[in-house]
Amino acid sequence: MISVHVPATSANCCVGFDCLGMAVDWWAHFTFEESDELIVEGCPEEFKGSNNLVVQAFYTACDYLRLDYPTFKLTIDTDIPFARGLGSSSTCVVAGILACDAWFKKNMDQLEILKIATSIEGHPDNVAPAIFGQATACFMEKENVKMSLVPCADYHCLAIVPRYEVKTSQARKVLPTKMAFKDCVSQVSHALVFIQALQQGDESLLASSCKDLLHEPYRRQFIKEYDRIKTYCEQKQLPMWISGSGSTMMVVSLEKNRLIELSKFLDENLNGLDHRCLTIAKKGAFIKYE
Repeated sequence: MISVHVPATSANCCVGFDCLGMAVDWWAHFTFEESDELIVEGCPEEFKGSNNLVVQAFYTACDYLRLDYPTFKLTIDTDIPFARGLGSSSTCVVAGILACDAWFKKNMDQLEILKIATSIEGHPDNVAPAIFGQATACFMEKENVKMSLVPCADYHCLAIVPRYEVKTSQARKVLPTKMAFKDCVSQVSHALVFIQALQQGDESLLASSCKDLLHEPYRRQFIKEYDRIKTYCEQKQLPMWISGSGSTMMVVSLEKNRLIELSKFLDENLNGLDHRCLTIAKKGAFIKYE
């Protein structure tokens, strides 16, 4: 039996739209066993077949390696919420590719796995940290992914998860088609400082760098709790951003107690929010043989 374990991710990291991502220690688990027919368990009934994203990723890796599709039993064990901006689809994509690699003992390197995963996802900001862990910065050069690993200081994270979805397609429709030159300069400068502060553990500087002009001002309308939480975080100088396209919001701090205080504020003042204390995942997806 092959077990694949993949961390959730927070894409965009505020100022890094479609290029920055961070892995967190909220894990999805997938097991693959030999079977005479394809069996999928642990997901809604409509995805218990070859249309399952994990299976599709496995098959895509087979195509890449020019191998026939095997049959197997897939069991999915995850509580990462779907369509909340925590990379749930990326966990499925990465799991399928890693399982294929392990099934056929091909020993693909991580960059090959990233290439296949990006071809499925369309962009690398979620799949890259899921594969490599910590944080990653990526860009596309034609069909090639260029990636840099961003080692992170020991930040704690609070994932604040509303009990409603924000569809990525909906969130992309509201994005601007043009941006003023001065705003482009601001975006790049804040992103550069964000990466340095994330690595160096400068929480105050990280909070100051969380001023996005590219997507958050337009997507905030879909998250009714955003403004109140953003105001709290700005007053406390806590780094905070919309995770992916939402609806999850991610807050980080070097001091876990500051996030516990925020959790109490949420419980006392805002209804309909789940929240979970996490850390940055220091490693990415991995395989166990059982």
